Amino acid sequence: MSVEMCPYLHPRGSAREALAAYRRALGGEEPQLATYADVGMDAPEVRDLVANAVVRSPLVGPLMVSDVPPGEDPPAGSACLFGDDREALQAAWEVLVEGGEVLQPLEPSPWGSLFGSCRDRWGVSWMVDVEGGAGS
Repeated sequence: MSVEMCPYLHPRGSAREALAAYRRALGGEEPQLATYADVGMDAPEVRDLVANAVVRSPLVGPLMVSDVPPGEDPPAGSACLFGDDREALQAAWEVLVEGGEVLQPLEPSPWGSLFGSCRDRWGVSWMVDVEGGAGS
């Protein structure tokens, strides 16, 4: 069982361009990338934007990047907790939502994980992704 934390960046402009630059700077394999259309958001203004991209850098470990949809403000900061330790991640989720705002409940996702997002009471956005958790 494990839990990891990584920065989740929301560059202004193009997440694809930023991701290419970050890979050049930090190294790493071809990123895993999903568009908003891949996760069920088909509106023309967001469908081709990056909903989530992960590159694993040999220098810094995982780095996640996404576009901010038009009309939404980028978060004060953002991080993603992920792994297969369901108990630890659910406990972390409960603390992060205290006094904050649940943006998406921790529930099964289209990619097979339990996934939720929230903004803590200090305005920092968090994503929690329990790998394989949707089938448990």
